This record gives sequence, C-alpha cells and structure tokens, in this order.
Amino acid sequence: MAELVIYGRDSCGMCTAFKKECEKNKLKYKYANIEDAAVKTEMFRKVRACSWFKGGRFGLPLVDVYGSIQERPSIASVLEAQKKFPKDEDVEKIRKQFKELDANKDGTLQFAEMKKMLQSLNSKLSEIQIQKLFCQADVNQNGTVELDEFIDFVMHGKQAVAKVMQEPPQQTPTATGVRDEWKKQTLEAHNRYRANHGAANLEWSDECYLSAKKQANACQEKGAMFHDNCSGPSGRHGQNIYWCSAPGSSTEDMVHAWYQEITNPGYDFDAATFKSGTGHFTQVVWKGSKQVGMALSEDGRFCVANYYPAGNVMGHFKENVLKGGTPLSKVEAPKPKAKAAPAPAAAKAGGSDGDQWSAPKVLELKGASAEKEGDINKMFEGCPFPFKDRVMKALADGADSVTIEKKEEVGGPRTSIEVTIKQGCSTSRVRGTYGGG
Repeated sequence: MAELVIYGRDSCGMCTAFKKECEKNKLKYKYANIEDAAVKTEMFRKVRACSWFKGGRFGLPLVDVYGSIQERPSIASVLEAQKKFPKDEDVEKIRKQFKELDANKDGTLQFAEMKKMLQSLNSKLSEIQIQKLFCQADVNQNGTVELDEFIDFVMHGKQAVAKVMQEPPQQTPTATGVRDEWKKQTLEAHNRYRANHGAANLEWSDECYLSAKKQANACQEKGAMFHDNCSGPSGRHGQNIYWCSAPGSSTEDMVHAWYQEITNPGYDFDAATFKSGTGHFTQVVWKGSKQVGMALSEDGRFCVANYYPAGNVMGHFKENVLKGGTPLSKVEAPKPKAKAAPAPAAAKAGGSDGDQWSAPKVLELKGASAEKEGDINKMFEGCPFPFKDRVMKALADGADSVTIEKKEEVGGPRTSIEVTIKQGCSTSRVRGTYGGG
C-alpha cells in the first residue's frame, strides 16, 4: 500500500505515540520532522489548502492522505482512509506518467504540461472545462500541480470529468456557485468590526461579488493590484484589494489586514477626513455602506471586496467613520438573524478576537542597505513565506519605504508578520501568520 506522510516534531509525545501505533498496525509511513525549515514550509503549503484551517492553531501530528490532511487523527480514521489508497504498482505508474508530463523537470506540472493529459480523458472538453479541471487538481491553488495532487486527481479524474461535462460552460463569472460558507465568513469578518463602530451589519450582494470577481481575475492577469470594475447596475461601488504571495488566507485575516490601518498608519477621528493609507479601514466600517461581495482570483492570491453604496466619500467621513465603542442607534439597529459576533476588545493587529500578541517589532527601511540585511534576516527568521524576497526586490527597485512588523503570540506558538511597501501613490501590503502544533 502507498505510504502515509506524518508531519510531526521529535519532541512531541503525541507524534511519537502515533508513529508507534502506525508500526503496531503495520502501516507504512514517511515521517517528516517540521523542525526542518523546508519540511515546515511544505506542511504549511498543504495545511493552508484545508477547509478546516482558519489560520489559527492546529494540533500535531498532521497526516497527509494524498491531499486529505487529518489533524491529530486516530488510527481508526487512518485505516478507513487507507482503504481508498491505490496499490503500490498503480502509484508507480502514476509517478512515471507525472515524470513524462514534467517537460521542464521542475517537479511540478503547469497548465500547459497537464493540458494534453486532460484532453485525453475526454476529447470534447472545452478550454474552460480543461482549466476548471486543472484548478480542481491544483488543490492548494498555487498555479502548479505537485505529485501528491496529481496522484489524487488521477485516481478520481474520470469522476471529475463526468461532473464537469454535465455543467453548462460559463464564459463569465456567476454568483450562483459561491459557497454559503464563504458568504457567511465574509459577512462575519466585516460585521464584527462594524459593530464596534456604530455601523449596521452588511448584507451579501451578488452584484458586488460579480464585479469583485472580475477585478480579482484582472489583478491576477496583470500580476498587480489595481482598481477597476467599481460599478454595477445599482451604481458606484467602493473597493478593497488584498494580495498575498501564497493562497490560503482566511476571510478574517484579509479583512483584519484592512481594518488594522486604524492603528498603522492610524486614522485621525478628530480630523474626520480621508488620510492616505487608511482607505481600506474606513471602507470596512463605513456606516453608509449596506452590502458587500468578496471574491478571490483563480490562483487565490488576490482578494477583492466591492461595497455598495461606496464609502470614502469626501465631506462625509465624520458621520460615517465613527470611533470604536460607538453603539448602534436604536433606529438603525438591524434585527439579528443569528447571535452577533463579539466586537474586538481593542484595535490591535493580530489573530482572532481574544488573541494576545506581544508589542510588535518594527523595522523601517528606505533604500537598499547592506548593513540592514542582518536586521532583515532576523525579522524573517523562521518565516515560511517568501516575503523577504519581496522586500529585497522592492528595495532594489527603489521603493520609497518598506516596513516590516513582527509580533509573537503571548504564551502561544504563533507569529504574525506583515510587510508594507510604498512606492509613489501605491501601497501594497502582505501579511501571514505561522506556527502551531
């Protein structure tokens, strides 16, 4: 039978006990120690693709069953999953096929390399259907298919093709396929902050979603954040955009990245007007906005949220961007359909409500500097994301300023890191949280 991949830590008693249970049940497995940086990066790549992973803590060991990650599994659950494993000889055939398709020998399959194989499954597949199948194979949405993803897809490829062939071809995005869970998470992530600023709950808008989806894909195609698709049949939309080097950020993380502009660079409630670098925050809590639609690009790296009516209207900040702790007026208070999410205790950057983070370490850079490289290395020590490369490139390209902010979870294993790059009137920001187990 094919092997399991167990991600664990040598010092973890539960990991050691689980390995012994596997050996007792004669389960073949590969052990991957996450104290190795490369292994840790690989684990995070996989876990970010899991529907149960919300960017917070998780328990070791993690067991990879060809793309299905089980957190602290029981031997019974692994044995049940094992029944679906391919035989060793079948796996070897699939490995051989993978190597043959991997034309550039980089250990992954890009769309062009996999296209011919997908066409062989059914000659009637359209280009759009082939792209959809590739996205299904690319579980972690990083634009390439790794060996484990390929094996899993080949084992279930015919079922996937049959399902795609039954669906009508779509030339443009539609709102009907948006998961209810995504809508719920989008609204909860926004409304918990709005509740603290006297703003009524937003409702989901398919119109805003369709415009946001078009713009997210446009950003992916251009490889950069820019604003467009800011209107619909109802009128002008407000728009927030988020980018991260690796897909998998939760809606909570993305909306939090916008909201934290309340403290960095900081919004001036007394001035009550537009301030550069705070537009994402003000749109999130804008009292006059009533609807939102949020969408990801196909590669999962760009997220766009459109709002209606649009916020950030000059001359109207005072009545629409209220200080934290402002209650909803009785007239405007909506009838809750469910128990409202608690408002954050304080407007500090960091994880979900209730998390406690240390004071941030901040490194501000202007221009390339050899003597600063040591400080940069310290800030990114243990970071599994390629943020350092982005910083070095920005400095080499002459960015006006680069700010790195790093925080540690008090009494916990997580670390939050954020990079802000300013170039002219453009500001880009990436944020990631890592650690756990």
